[in-house]
Amino acid sequence: MPTNYDTPTTMTSKRVKLGQSDIEVSRVGAGTWQWGGKFYWGYGRSYTDEDLANAFSACISGGINWFDTAEIYGRGRSEQILAKLIHGSQVDEKSSSGQTIVATKFFPYPWRWKHHSFRNALKNSLKRLGVQSVDLYQIHFPLRPRNFKYWVDALADAADDGLIKAVGVSNFTSEQTKQTHEILSGRGIQLASNQIGYSLLNRSPESNGILEACKELGVSVISYGPLAEGLLTGKYGPHNPPPLPRRLRWAGRRLKVLPPLISLMKDIGSVHQSTPSQVALNWLIKRDTLPIPGVKSARQAADNAAAMNWNLTESEFDALNRATINFLPDQSLAKL
Repeated sequence: MPTNYDTPTTMTSKRVKLGQSDIEVSRVGAGTWQWGGKFYWGYGRSYTDEDLANAFSACISGGINWFDTAEIYGRGRSEQILAKLIHGSQVDEKSSSGQTIVATKFFPYPWRWKHHSFRNALKNSLKRLGVQSVDLYQIHFPLRPRNFKYWVDALADAADDGLIKAVGVSNFTSEQTKQTHEILSGRGIQLASNQIGYSLLNRSPESNGILEACKELGVSVISYGPLAEGLLTGKYGPHNPPPLPRRLRWAGRRLKVLPPLISLMKDIGSVHQSTPSQVALNWLIKRDTLPIPGVKSARQAADNAAAMNWNLTESEFDALNRATINFLPDQSLAKL
């Protein structure tokens, strides 16, 4: 690792506006896909509700003020766990912002065909969360058979009725994001966010137009999978792969390139007294996105929150870009 890196700096602000809404969120959020996920994540076996309670408390103590969930996470169990922790922990007294932000999602199953399906799903989420309205409600995927515009109209109706404070989408292309923004703007509603898969091992958003479109429209980019389901933590490698479900999903060249990348991340982290996970999250923050790493323990939560305490230098940022250029589909667009 070269020794002539720029002088390290601390992060100027740990909170930003979510899109053009009035909602302020921490630069790192908390993903809760694991909360209730038995098959893929091992909920109830490798970690318990007590572990999740400790993770929640560590998030709040570390300055993380928002949690992303979905109706399909654990078949609603994630929303229920989150609600129990928020309503039972006097969280407002612990949070420096005085409020914990909740984001959840609607999944457009093929058998959901009418607006009432959307409204019923939203009301069921509100019931599980124990609230009258949700801070951010997102369309999980732009899936057929219904055109995504149909669900955008349903989203706007719910916002007009006061059931949603901010509206978002997830996994939308740049063109779908632009069209959604146009539809909502026509009804006097701002599109707050687009949640996409983005990490050092998945840099496609840099070449498919999503980052550019969101920046142009004033839409926040929420990055899910920021640690590539654990690969960027330094815990796994070619000879120590992740558990089978994740191994099948992330096998191949990602595991093969991990050792030199993790070595670089450890070198960078040592300058800031930080971990590879924090380096990966800090890279996404420097890309002007909001990463939402999953949390299953207090240790993970505290580590994630600490990524908001410092900044990558320009030379460190460039080194990470060069090391992961193979994960940028159109390499000619790499800003090195």
